[in-house]
Amino acid sequence: MNRTLTSAQFMHLWEATGLDRMPHPFEHRTSARLESERGAEERTLEHRSADDPGSGIVDAIDVLRRPEVSVSVYLPNTPPILRRGAIRGRVCVVADQRHTAEGTGDLELRVGAGHHAPDVRAFVRALLDGVPPNTPGRTRSVNVHPDELGRRPRSGTSVLHDVLESGAPLLEHVLAARTTTGYLCLHRPWRGAEDQVVDSLTWFDVPGDGRYLYHEGHRVELRSAMPGLVDRELETRVRKALAEPSTQRSRTLPWSPCRKGTGTRRADH
Repeated sequence: MNRTLTSAQFMHLWEATGLDRMPHPFEHRTSARLESERGAEERTLEHRSADDPGSGIVDAIDVLRRPEVSVSVYLPNTPPILRRGAIRGRVCVVADQRHTAEGTGDLELRVGAGHHAPDVRAFVRALLDGVPPNTPGRTRSVNVHPDELGRRPRSGTSVLHDVLESGAPLLEHVLAARTTTGYLCLHRPWRGAEDQVVDSLTWFDVPGDGRYLYHEGHRVELRSAMPGLVDRELETRVRKALAEPSTQRSRTLPWSPCRKGTGTRRADH
């Protein structure tokens, strides 16, 4: 199933699930410019048949709202990629927000179902569709402890010595030169109004160098984004999240790039 909704239509149906904030990374937009127009828009939404259960849209939004695992993709490019996907049972839903000239922020919903289990590989392909390609970064990999970042070289040592010793100066040099950055976050079902983030990956491009995959955990890891690496890493994390016992699914990251600029409320615009 492929269906398109305006941002206002999506928000109307999303609010019916009990949340008043658009899921990250979507933005609520309205074509109404005056309060009177907004009132008319609300009345139209109340009577629109888009939320007819027979259309499948309500079911698709319910998967986004109550997933086993959900993934957000945010690439602040030109044009940007604002995308959210979710898996529940054997059903996969991917929603894309378009930045149209009219500024209504239309969302396209795509729904697919595997025969006996979700098609995770196809789900990942849909999530990363349209990400501009780039060559792999020239530095193969760097792996350092977070405490090593930001330290100044010891007196009497060379930069080369410090690079060979820890790799932190090289990692910081690459990070400082980055331009385009893309964010991938894995989410669990909402806990109340909290959009739980349990894992994240970041990729970025360095002019004249290439693309890198970046991950923060107990160690800070930077890897050259060889062909297919981002796809494989995301697929591995989605499969792991699906296989994880429900008793472990409350674990959340203390910080995540996906908590920056979370989805907007209707009242925010």
